Amino acid sequence: MRRLRVDARVAAELNRAMVFDLLRSRQVVSRIGLARETSLSKATISQIVDEFIRAGFVETLGPGQSEKGRRPTLLRFDPRSRVVVGVEISDSSCAAVLTDLSGDKLRSASSPVRAAAPDDALHVASMLVTELTAEIPSEQILGIGIGTPGLVDSQSGIIQMAPDLGWQNVSVGPYFAERFSFPVAVVNRAKAAALGEAWSGAGRQVSDLVYVSVSTGISAGIVIGGQLYRGVSMSEGELGHITIVPDGPLCQCGNRGCLQALAAGPAILARVRERLRANPSPVAQTIDRPLDLLDLGTLAELTNSEETVTAVVDEAACYLGIAGANLVNVLNPGMLVFGGAVVRALPTLVPRIEREIRRRALSVPAAAVEVVSSQLGRDAVSIGAAALVLRRVSVVGAAHASRLAGTMLS
Repeated sequence: MRRLRVDARVAAELNRAMVFDLLRSRQVVSRIGLARETSLSKATISQIVDEFIRAGFVETLGPGQSEKGRRPTLLRFDPRSRVVVGVEISDSSCAAVLTDLSGDKLRSASSPVRAAAPDDALHVASMLVTELTAEIPSEQILGIGIGTPGLVDSQSGIIQMAPDLGWQNVSVGPYFAERFSFPVAVVNRAKAAALGEAWSGAGRQVSDLVYVSVSTGISAGIVIGGQLYRGVSMSEGELGHITIVPDGPLCQCGNRGCLQALAAGPAILARVRERLRANPSPVAQTIDRPLDLLDLGTLAELTNSEETVTAVVDEAACYLGIAGANLVNVLNPGMLVFGGAVVRALPTLVPRIEREIRRRALSVPAAAVEVVSSQLGRDAVSIGAAALVLRRVSVVGAAHASRLAGTMLS
């Protein structure tokens, strides 16, 4: 009996999410139209729609046109009826956005983090949330979504480990739940960005995609059937720690030859510095800063004009292409989206990655995949974190959203 109740609850949650998505995408639709597109019964549609109307997500417009018979009553989705806060946390800066129910950005704020300690980052992020929500009635705020580095236990809201930053057991979710009376969702940054691109970015028209973040680390978020895929221990998507070159350079995880040790931002910069020191070139000598201070911005200026830099970028694209081809062969997604600081700094990187993917992946899945750059750019993580809250609230039901205050959304 308990299993039947759980199955019924899950089915009801999936039905709510499906109707929410259709209302969000169609904006104006009738109950009959919703029933036709979802194959749900008219009674189920009416129950869900009535719940959304009571919550203020949906309003009745009046009768629409009909080819025959009774004119259907039109419904309009009101994306501005509620707002969500999405936050990106890192060791050097934090960013936050306020979005409507469609995931469209209304306002944003950002601030540097002056120290690399997690406590400083959490403090800065909470100040941004306070700034964005200062003039908004609490009943209009559905929740706070937070994208963080590292392996995250979304049920507890704790960063278990972020080796790149030296963070361990950081209680992000409890910190925000204690300070704000809203539901809180915490997820790895790449997973948040994947959901953001699926929700309101490059992947709006596909049901399956993989987002690959190339920054100080490399990680992936996987969306299947519009839902964020979650592994048994929530550690899925650690693309940066797949072995590309056996006995290659030592990675921070302790393994050798990891993708991250070959193609993440610090690895690319280290290889460029090493080669320019060994073989200085006239172009490189024009750099107005020591090689130790070489950053991605300067690297972008030298790409395609400095042979050493071009060669290193091509190598990184090759390694990323190998990993991308493996993703294509294993998952057969409709889209691969590449984003993160390295991709933003080196816009020619993605076409190079795509060439390698097309060369190495099996022809059938390669023909089906689209390889693109992130459409949301710097906002991908924060918008995706907001979308995580929107997704969860649409699942549990709008009428019950207020009961989630101060709780963790997993």
